[in-house]
Amino acid sequence: GGRLGIECGLEPSAMGHSGFWRYYVFFAVVILLVSACRTAPAPDLQPLPTVPANSAKRVSFAAAQEVFEGRCAVCHGCYDAPCQLVLTSPQGVERGASKEVVYDGSRLLAVPTTRLFEDASTVPGWRAKGFWSVLGDDVPLGNAEGSPSTSLMAAMLELGAAHRFPEGEKLPDSVTLGIERELSCPKPEEFADYVADHPDWGMPYGTAPLSQAELSTLGGWLADGAPMPAGEEALPPAAAAAVVRWEAFLNGTSLRERVVARYFYEHWFLAHLHFDDLALQPDGGPFFRIVRSRTPPGQPIDVIATRRPWNDPGTDEFWYRLRPITSTIVHKTHTLYGLSDKRMERLQQLFLEPEWDATSYPGWAPEEASNPFISFAEIPARARYQYFLDDAQYFVMTFIRGPVCRGQIATNVIEDHFFVAFLDPDHDLSVTDPAFLAGAKQDLNLPAEHLSRLVPGEFFVQYGVENRRYLDRREKLYAAAFPEGAGMEAIWDGDGHNTNALLTVFRHENNATVLRGWQGGWPKTAWVLDYPIFERIYYDLVAGFDVFGSVAHQAATRLYMDHLRMQGENNFLDFLPADRREAIHASWYVGATRSMDYRWVDALRDTARPTRIAFSRDDVMVEMLEKVLAARAPVAGPPDLLNRCEGEDCTPAGTDAFDQAVEAELRRIAAVEGPWVSQLPDVSRLRVRSGERAAAWTLVLNRAHANVAYMFDEKARLEPAHDTLTIMRGYVGSYPNFAFDVELAELGDFRAALEGLRSPDDLSSLAARYGVRRTDADFWPTMDWFVADFRATRPLEAGLFDLGRYENH
Repeated sequence: GGRLGIECGLEPSAMGHSGFWRYYVFFAVVILLVSACRTAPAPDLQPLPTVPANSAKRVSFAAAQEVFEGRCAVCHGCYDAPCQLVLTSPQGVERGASKEVVYDGSRLLAVPTTRLFEDASTVPGWRAKGFWSVLGDDVPLGNAEGSPSTSLMAAMLELGAAHRFPEGEKLPDSVTLGIERELSCPKPEEFADYVADHPDWGMPYGTAPLSQAELSTLGGWLADGAPMPAGEEALPPAAAAAVVRWEAFLNGTSLRERVVARYFYEHWFLAHLHFDDLALQPDGGPFFRIVRSRTPPGQPIDVIATRRPWNDPGTDEFWYRLRPITSTIVHKTHTLYGLSDKRMERLQQLFLEPEWDATSYPGWAPEEASNPFISFAEIPARARYQYFLDDAQYFVMTFIRGPVCRGQIATNVIEDHFFVAFLDPDHDLSVTDPAFLAGAKQDLNLPAEHLSRLVPGEFFVQYGVENRRYLDRREKLYAAAFPEGAGMEAIWDGDGHNTNALLTVFRHENNATVLRGWQGGWPKTAWVLDYPIFERIYYDLVAGFDVFGSVAHQAATRLYMDHLRMQGENNFLDFLPADRREAIHASWYVGATRSMDYRWVDALRDTARPTRIAFSRDDVMVEMLEKVLAARAPVAGPPDLLNRCEGEDCTPAGTDAFDQAVEAELRRIAAVEGPWVSQLPDVSRLRVRSGERAAAWTLVLNRAHANVAYMFDEKARLEPAHDTLTIMRGYVGSYPNFAFDVELAELGDFRAALEGLRSPDDLSSLAARYGVRRTDADFWPTMDWFVADFRATRPLEAGLFDLGRYENH
């Protein structure tokens, strides 16, 4: 009281005895009121239900894992798992949680890596890295805030059970959502404060509660001491034999074999490898990851963990091994690459049968290893480019599903919807002219050569100069080689059968999707990738990206991608009439045509060189896309009659009455502009039901931009009046933002309500009528239905969707 008086400018002696106590009582009441607001009222935590005490049956991890998969891994599934608590495997559960954030756009220095299965292999190893148990096996929770449990996991579940949200209502503002929200990540001894600060932040976070059966399963498993599996299951004999064959192939001893194996490893290290000629499991598994091991085939794998796949392994002798993936498959990282006898023959045909000399093994110094045009210069460029083309969707998907593609700043380097094609190898001078890459490789450096030590000035000067020098040289060589310009034959035809030839990319605010074929309405832009662009995107966004790196490294990765995007766009423009290119390019970069990159580095070149394609319409952009589809019909896939129907008959042959009725309604709102479109979430699931029949569609919002030339202030460059909606049968996107559940008889009313959206309040009303809110009693059954339907219709591609970005409408 005396100190408070002094701070108010009053000496205690001047206040008098009664005045002193008046102030004392006043401040005491204020403190009590603030404390009461902070803690009121503490939930009454009840112990989790368990199996009957007299039951001899213990709850196995397999039983608990079913609950983890359906209710926990949908948010706790990868690098972006809250508190790094990954609940897709027993190893992740045992590792526990951490306060360190993987995705941090503000850190000035790189931080130690914490990759599950790589950076530690034991619980003590993870404890040394700052992770703590959620199972109560090292630091007990105690009796904090009346919790009857001794583990953090049980207490979080008890908190969730004690505080249930009003069914079917929007969540209160106190429950924050979004990938940028601040996380608490309490340690066991901090749980009491967590409850006081966030009484409605129990688990599962911000959703309908778990069922009593689910709580009993987890409660029984925890009460039994959280038993873990004794060991990994043995591989089926056919899979084990296939592993032996592939490990022998990857560990050949000749210099050529070693160089080629390193190239494969650097391009497969994120892949979910599977034996697509065995079909041993309904989902196409088992799946594998390629790793570098200190131990040879036939011995237990001893992983060599490095930040990047091209980092020095620290030993002269190592082996490439196929390690089984034992974690639950989540869709956002399920990047498939098939292995088979046919694949092995193809790789031998591309890389080992041609005549070329390997004179030295690539070095590990970053300035060499980060640049594949230097490190793998001796491998024929035709082999490398064809290797990309054979599985173009896989490689583009690694850009999308790798660690780099998370967050709005990371993804706003691309438009929300665009088409991709590829330069034919016989028209790519980097393939046909050995001198092309030999003279250009020093100008094709990538930001990862500086690791996390790059400064912005260094980036702009070095990579601006190098890209301009490379493009100036490329322009002269192409003008000399193709003076009459490019024709349709210069666009890769998939060798007549490969449907990787044409791809579609959708950006969904802070994540993205890549599909085969050209899907959706006509986009604003398109790319044509050649080998130097394709390989550089891969080494910029995948092989060279460090998710634990500094903000300088993250920014350099993003800014370098600006160059590559514009180069891909400019390649497409080369096929359009010369006198239209500049105006079309400027329409893609409204407000950015004076930027350094646009005018100095990636300006349009070859503007006087003609095209050999004849055009007859004013909209040459759409005409070109239509010409490509017509010329590449054998690999283009079926026409998108839902988003691009221009005739009266828009129903594919064989479509049943249910699908006809649904798509007749949805076609009215597909690929159109309107003030209502921008009110929708980025990715919405739609289930339409009629009796026992039900099917799923995905509604994809495509935001229009004046340009995508800048990292920041994206909202100022949005053009919501030009937003469009793509509607796809089945499942697009790994992160659904909302779901609607509609009876076929009400689909017309639902469509009309969509067209009437003008504000967030309108969307809230629509959600109340047709939506599946996080608090709905049917929330979990509906999410389960989507996953089950995905597994039934596309078993190889299927995995758990991530619900961490499901919105509160």
